[in-house]
Amino acid sequence: MITSNDEPQDLLPILKHALPTIISYSIPSNGKVVQANAEGTPILVRHPSSMSCTSEKLDYSKEEGEGEDRLLINAKEQHEDNVDIEETELFLKRVTATSYTHKSWTDMRRTLVYLRTEVRFYNEIVPLLLAEENNTPSASPLHKHLPTVHHAAYNLDGLIPEDCPTTNAKQPSPFDEGDDEEAEQKKHQLLKNKGGHILLESLSPSHGYFQDSPISKEQALHCLTAVAELHASAWGNTKLLQTINDRLSSAGGSYQLSFRNPKELENMVKSWKYFYEQFKGNDKVTSILSKDGIVNLGQRIYDMAEFVSNELTPQVGDDYATLVHGDYKAMNVFIPNESNKEGEAIMIDFSCVGIGFGMSDVGMHIVHAVLPQDLDNGGEEMLLEGYLTALEAAMNRKQTGSNKEKWAYPRDAALRHYQLACVDYIRFIMGRFWRSATPESFEKKKTSKNTTLINRNLEAALRFIQKVDIYLEVFEKEKKDREAAAPL
Repeated sequence: MITSNDEPQDLLPILKHALPTIISYSIPSNGKVVQANAEGTPILVRHPSSMSCTSEKLDYSKEEGEGEDRLLINAKEQHEDNVDIEETELFLKRVTATSYTHKSWTDMRRTLVYLRTEVRFYNEIVPLLLAEENNTPSASPLHKHLPTVHHAAYNLDGLIPEDCPTTNAKQPSPFDEGDDEEAEQKKHQLLKNKGGHILLESLSPSHGYFQDSPISKEQALHCLTAVAELHASAWGNTKLLQTINDRLSSAGGSYQLSFRNPKELENMVKSWKYFYEQFKGNDKVTSILSKDGIVNLGQRIYDMAEFVSNELTPQVGDDYATLVHGDYKAMNVFIPNESNKEGEAIMIDFSCVGIGFGMSDVGMHIVHAVLPQDLDNGGEEMLLEGYLTALEAAMNRKQTGSNKEKWAYPRDAALRHYQLACVDYIRFIMGRFWRSATPESFEKKKTSKNTTLINRNLEAALRFIQKVDIYLEVFEKEKKDREAAAPL
């Protein structure tokens, strides 16, 4: 739904931020995108064409639309009858707090904080990022990879204080979470009219873009080039990173340990045991899952979770610290289609941005977007090197003066960050999704583009498990050596 039943459905005040001369709008019945933490709707807006007068004052009146497939708000037109009318498609992302009453406060808070973070990103941080490289924001290479946002706002009064850190998952609930009628009424009243919205340009196929998962190596490289520009825009700028730290998050990432429900980690061993029992069966799968170290992978991930997360959570002044997207799955990038030869990959859904290592985005994207057979025989290494090449080009473009030393991301440091990201990502998948995964659920989700490949493609899952097993051994030794060297 766009709004809950007790909230107004007149979107004119929002849409006028994009098109002040709006006459009417309609909402297609089959265009809604419902996800766990937000709902999106394409909206067709009728307005005088750009060639017509654009300054008429309109007297709006609300009427019910006819038919079940559209909501139509009509306006009395105050312009000449011969004015041409055109239709423009916009996209409204909306979070309505009353739509999430079924969630625990921990999970509801995460949804609301995601909204706050994304609105702040567009309103406060993007202008700073674009200004860093060029005095003309539209000339910045990053500008080509960001959507046009017409308006973004939120209201979380009484729910999350403005100065409450994003990562404070232990913030007490603002309402009694009892299940009696009085408690529910108070909860609903507090949540009423809370939430927010982001009004964006349309990136539909008719506008030259598509989303897909899985995607080819070449398409993934376009996506990694785009996120390299995002990373370069804040890299090494301590003042800017401090602002991002304070206003967005000190730890970027939808799968960052500080964001997750503690039960995911508490039940890690049980989750892995369940997955193991569900999928061992044929000789190939059993031979992989029965390998020493993989049998008890759940316990190993549990034991290393805090260490790995800490290693992936830099401070603003640390080497390689930057702004990360935080949820860089395949479906959070619009890729130009065949009709859009000059287009660039455009990133969306900046609800999890914050401080981190860029390789966290790279690790998630590759796992989420690329089939295992495309990663074999050097495919994975090609993608990593492609990202690093794009990042280094962006960083060196920022250099000025003839004596500036060429910037490079040392490959040993980059690979270490990538391996940490892979271990951290499997911890999230294991605790959140594999606790209930079955061969049947994989089959059911095999074409679900919004689902990570390792939760719907067994070959991808097995390849990732084997890779993480190798990476984990390195960090287990590193942790052990540090503990042995620590003073008593």
